Amino acid sequence: MLERLRAEIAAAGGWISFARYMELALHAPGLGYYARGARQFGAEGDFVTAPELGSLFGRTLARQLRELDGPILELGAGSGALAGQILDKLAARGDSRTVYRILEPSADLRERQQRTLQRFGERVAWLDGLPDAPFEGAIVANEVVDALPVRCFVKRAGRARPLGVALRGDAFVWAEGGEEPELAAAVEAIERELDAALPEGYRSEICRLLPAWFGSLAASLARGALLFVDYGLTRREYYHPQRSSGTLVCHYRHRAHDDPFRYPGLQDISAWVDFSACAAAASAAGLAVAGFTTQAQFLVAGLAAEQLPAADNAAALRELAALKTLLLPGEMGERFKVLLLRKGGARAPLPGRDMRNRL
Repeated sequence: MLERLRAEIAAAGGWISFARYMELALHAPGLGYYARGARQFGAEGDFVTAPELGSLFGRTLARQLRELDGPILELGAGSGALAGQILDKLAARGDSRTVYRILEPSADLRERQQRTLQRFGERVAWLDGLPDAPFEGAIVANEVVDALPVRCFVKRAGRARPLGVALRGDAFVWAEGGEEPELAAAVEAIERELDAALPEGYRSEICRLLPAWFGSLAASLARGALLFVDYGLTRREYYHPQRSSGTLVCHYRHRAHDDPFRYPGLQDISAWVDFSACAAAASAAGLAVAGFTTQAQFLVAGLAAEQLPAADNAAALRELAALKTLLLPGEMGERFKVLLLRKGGARAPLPGRDMRNRL
């Protein structure tokens, strides 16, 4: 991985954008974090997602998806735990026909998902890309948007300049690039929306892939809903003056840090999600923003109709302990948000307090 990155920087004249570095470190065939055949999720990996903690998260999502007719498409299904929980919950309510599709770019993760979900037989299918023909149903993505490559920038002399990666000896270092009018204009648009200029030396990120990404998702869906769960902020929180070092976070063996150059290819690299940018990109793609709330609000409202397990055995105790992690503000409860988008038709609202006015 080190050789691959150094060669990329040399071929580009000594500097590459951080988005390119992030793309290679995560997805370079056979070398990137999600392509090298290692275990990323769970106790044996580097971090734990909500489905690995227990089944309550997946069961609540299944309740939201139950109203939709047609197949479910999950983007980046991780270990396959969420897919299994949703299918189990649907089956418990008498639905054994819904087709579950998975779009997974990692060959290793696809193999792991196939082992986890083999009990569902032909109900689960894997895709190599978004469907060619628009379908009616649902698209689900849990902790996917945070892994989209981001452009990093720094404010210099009142203008945003790109922050990328260069070499100092054999070590990767942050380095400013040349003027990028498109990036500068995007940051100026954010400042106009905030009605305030970001201060000198302010560093942050912007995901320039969102408009095209949401456009592709909207085009693949004829009618239905899109449900996103991820850690993130609204725009005013994301670009707050006190958040002057950005939101990049890396995970390695269950420890979080902010150095993307420490273990390239061996660690996860992500950025918090700007949900205001997601909502704007989705609206521009013809999708309706139908709901936005915190994970805690979503789960509390959704689980109100569920029968929680009695704490009379070890498995039930683990489920209830996991619920604390999913709900507490200092854990996942407030940091994670739920965004519901729709295309065509009015359906039941997203459970929990409606926070769309903050987007």
